[in-house]
Amino acid sequence: MFRNHHFLSSRRIFFSIPFLISPLCLFGQNLNFSGTVTDKSTGQTLKDIHVFVPNSTFQTFSDSLGRFTIPNMPAGRWEIALIGEGYEEIQQVIELKKTQPTNFDFSLLSTKINTPPALKLTDKKREKLVEDFTSHFLSTSKYQDQLRLLNPEALVFFEEDNSNELMVDTNGYLIFINDQTGFLFTLYFNQPQSLEKPISTDQLQLAFLDLINEVPELIEARNLEREKIFLNSPAFTLRQMLTGELSASDGSEGIQVAFGKYPGEYLLTFTKPFVIQGKGSISYTDDQLALRSEGAVVFEDQLMLEGGFSEIHPLDQLPRNFNGEKTLQLANIEKNAQVMQEKVFLQTDRSHYLKGETLFFKANMIYANPLLGPELSKVLHLEILDTTGYQEYHQVFPIKAGKAFGSVYLPVEFDQEKYIVKAYTSWSINYGNETYLPIQVHDPSLKPVASLPEQLSNGVTIFSDKQNYSPGEQVNLNIMVRDGNGKPVASDLAIRVLDLDQAAPLENNKPISEAFSLNPVPTDAQLEDFKYPLENRFSLIGQIKNEDDEPIQGNVTALINGLENIEKFKVDDNGTFDIPNLSFEDEFEIAIQASDKKALPVRNISLKIQDYQSVEDLPSFEFPKLETSKAPALTAQEIQANMEKGEILLEEFVLDEEKDDPVGPMIYGYPDNSVDPSTLPLNGSTSQFLYLLSGQVAGMIVTGNPPSIRFRNGGEPLVMIDGFPINPSSGPTIGGGSPSSRTATEIISGINVFAIKRVEVIKRTVSALGEGGRNGIISIFMKTGADLQKANEAIMNDFTPFNLSGFPSLRKFEDVMDEQENNSLLRGLKPTLYWNPEIITNTEELSQKVEFQSSKSGGPMWVEIKGITADGQPVEGKFVINQQ
Repeated sequence: MFRNHHFLSSRRIFFSIPFLISPLCLFGQNLNFSGTVTDKSTGQTLKDIHVFVPNSTFQTFSDSLGRFTIPNMPAGRWEIALIGEGYEEIQQVIELKKTQPTNFDFSLLSTKINTPPALKLTDKKREKLVEDFTSHFLSTSKYQDQLRLLNPEALVFFEEDNSNELMVDTNGYLIFINDQTGFLFTLYFNQPQSLEKPISTDQLQLAFLDLINEVPELIEARNLEREKIFLNSPAFTLRQMLTGELSASDGSEGIQVAFGKYPGEYLLTFTKPFVIQGKGSISYTDDQLALRSEGAVVFEDQLMLEGGFSEIHPLDQLPRNFNGEKTLQLANIEKNAQVMQEKVFLQTDRSHYLKGETLFFKANMIYANPLLGPELSKVLHLEILDTTGYQEYHQVFPIKAGKAFGSVYLPVEFDQEKYIVKAYTSWSINYGNETYLPIQVHDPSLKPVASLPEQLSNGVTIFSDKQNYSPGEQVNLNIMVRDGNGKPVASDLAIRVLDLDQAAPLENNKPISEAFSLNPVPTDAQLEDFKYPLENRFSLIGQIKNEDDEPIQGNVTALINGLENIEKFKVDDNGTFDIPNLSFEDEFEIAIQASDKKALPVRNISLKIQDYQSVEDLPSFEFPKLETSKAPALTAQEIQANMEKGEILLEEFVLDEEKDDPVGPMIYGYPDNSVDPSTLPLNGSTSQFLYLLSGQVAGMIVTGNPPSIRFRNGGEPLVMIDGFPINPSSGPTIGGGSPSSRTATEIISGINVFAIKRVEVIKRTVSALGEGGRNGIISIFMKTGADLQKANEAIMNDFTPFNLSGFPSLRKFEDVMDEQENNSLLRGLKPTLYWNPEIITNTEELSQKVEFQSSKSGGPMWVEIKGITADGQPVEGKFVINQQ
């Protein structure tokens, strides 16, 4: 264990609360803790290893390559635990430094644990033992009625050797959830526990997951409950001692505070024990007690608690990185229309694009009160409109920590040149705070007329390693953000670098401060009068119509996920219904069943992600004129070929109307499983079909929505239809795709599941099919003739599936640039040389370095940097480099 005797001052130091925990100063100070986990004996990477800081929300699991990342950890010392099935647990102290790489490698030693055989129990007896354990374990918790065990199947019961003592252990970990505080706990036993003795809470390992936003309606109540816990916690007492709010206890000679040797640490000394009447007492083992600013101890085994403090149940605690001060501040804020205002500050990588390019953006949320940011919108809406207001594109993006990032593909079908990007949250529309940016989307044979805006430096300066750069040479650029006294400032920036031979920066006469300014809110404005909702998740809006395309009343039933979770939704007088509170990522499927008031089926159904059209007129913009470039124009053939690219043509695959099953065994021999879909409660949804199929086939793993499919040997299985391979690892395919572009789920989604006669599943490797049979096979046999006709009628009278796109996965700028370099439509042009939406500066470093390649022509480059400082002020810089 580390000891630290380095006091910066022996005198007593009192700190102000803003100095200790200023939330605006914290961004820019945190780091990503990353690394790799391997087997110590073989060197093989290990997946599904739990990496966490005990009793905190800092946790993750290693991926299939053994890699892990825990984002946003403050610099300093941390106790790290690694636990994985079949391996010895390790605990290690690591130090995160801003000036050093934050990648760490860990090696685990495999182990065999000899445990007595589990008791053979009837379902009823096991249920009784689970109930006995939970009541026994939670008997001292004040939340025992709100705590739920989510995975009782992980409990293992056995009898101690040479005794009749009933013991309990876990197969992996236990998962509890506290419905009142909104925390999920992952719990490990360090050793088996007796059901006949008090469970030793010091033999537990805990990791927290914060679920406070999972049920938006409960946020306020959960924050209130957390406030009560914090005010009675040792961390609150230690923090009061640290800030000078609590200076002595019975018999105490006072408290001394000093800066620690390590970042973010303070050293506390006081006469032991420190007694808090009605709560308990606090002592420590070393010469000083190392604390963080929020009152959390750096090393938990240094802290000694007695009295009421020692009786707090492990699941009644808050995580050690809990920001209690923020909770107390929130409790004192009256939530009204004035303090809950928000606005989007939007940046794009440039202002004009070629057809077929990708637009990149960053959105910062501007809040009237930043403390309320975590309780405000979590969904950003991005639209692309033509100048008449017609919506060409709409997508939702997640807002995390007050920011959103993303990219938008601009297809060749865009037939105009002038467009407007609109960014908003549903809540911001209540304040008239939509954000608009003009963009142009044009043929490569055109380019904007060059008009170079004035260079400026508003808090941001840069310096490069060279005055002039050759074509394609690496550029090293250092970015500095400083205040009026020249001191470094913490900030959150985005940078774009344009090739001035191909791109023209758009002149903007409005100062950046205007983009940050919030509209005045009338003093009599009431939150309950706002028209648009506060979104923590996105919603779907649908409509049912009759055959004459007229809205009708009726009933709607929706299959929300890939299982049998069917929900009914109200349809209003306009035939409209909504499905709220969704948070799917990428593609997902919703199946809708509708009927009119006479209970007759309705097939005329529309469904999309809810957008919000305000009554505000579009602003007018002056778009740069376009002139002819040296690149040839797109041909009609190129445009048509690009529009057809990627279409799934499986529907065009026609089978003979009458056929028999193939004679003799298939190339894969006899299947491991054969499933008759008529025995399954199908509703027409591909997702539901796959989940039900996996329930019939042991070792078939279906996860997510849309589902991914794999067997225990991993990898995407081969799909065969009536003996024909649809997605072999190489060569032509019936559907026109390959494993890299079309998954097994995508292929099966092109099939009417009611038309499937039989599914044969082969989980083993089929060497006769080479690489294509490496990951197993799903072999589908289709119905024909009258059976096929009945299947088509069944799908017409049942659920209608809709494939929608939720929160999209982030795409790296560098990856997209590599793809575009091989896109003949773009004529080899690369107007944006570099885009980085998250340059973080801090008060401890003079500059942040970025690297990129100069233009192929070696011409001048435009560098534009914009962002927000820790105290909420806008900063920007516009510069020309490599100007010959």
